[in-house]
Amino acid sequence: MNKYLALLRYETKTIVRTPINLFMCLFPVVILLLAAFVFPLIFRSMNPADEAALRIAMLLMLVIILAIGSYFLAAMATFLLLEHKDENSLKTIAVTPLGASGYLRFKMAYVYVMAFLGMLLILIGTKYIAGHHYAIGPLSLFENVSVPEIIAFSAVSTLLVPALALFQGAFAKNKVEGFAFIKGTGLVAVVPVLMVMDVFQGGLQYALGVFPNFWAIKGMMLEFLPIGNAANLSFPLYLLIGAAYGILLIIVAYRLFLKKAAY
Repeated sequence: MNKYLALLRYETKTIVRTPINLFMCLFPVVILLLAAFVFPLIFRSMNPADEAALRIAMLLMLVIILAIGSYFLAAMATFLLLEHKDENSLKTIAVTPLGASGYLRFKMAYVYVMAFLGMLLILIGTKYIAGHHYAIGPLSLFENVSVPEIIAFSAVSTLLVPALALFQGAFAKNKVEGFAFIKGTGLVAVVPVLMVMDVFQGGLQYALGVFPNFWAIKGMMLEFLPIGNAANLSFPLYLLIGAAYGILLIIVAYRLFLKKAAY
């Protein structure tokens, strides 16, 4: 236990000493400020009589919150992994009692916990600070979502964080390449915004299922605004598929990173 506490102190110092890592670590707070204070200003500036436009804007903002709420923590984890490549420090880690694989599991575990807590902060904070602003007519969207559902969503959606970090860390040779990968995957991360389009409300929605964050986000969006459609699954089933997909990606990415890492 002591070795893990010592490692956690070391990792904390590594994050704090680098401004960009510290910013990405605190990015959930930035998203919370946007969701709780900036987005409601946008809603209030719109014509309340134009319910269709307000509905689309609100759903888009919600998907963006759900999709990128913890994305920058994956970027931070990628940079932390690439530091080991740049410094060739995996060789040193490999001969420690923990080993490279054990250290990698530890790093991804605390990154996942950080992402999970960050998503909780964003959604629970928005629900209680500004949930009443996310309303279409008399319907408040956040009233449809309970805290246990937010916890379940956060646990599943943030599985993408360690998986994405491991994939990016495996293929990028240095931080410059890593930054390019991060920009590319950032575009992919917001692809689920397409689910608000009418064409993706039926069976065609599953074409987006190739993107791992689709499943949890789709389930959560149906909790925000239930839409009667025979093609829809239940909230637990969306999360179950998303969890299975996320765990599979973590296993594949973990093995790939160890295979490509030189130590």
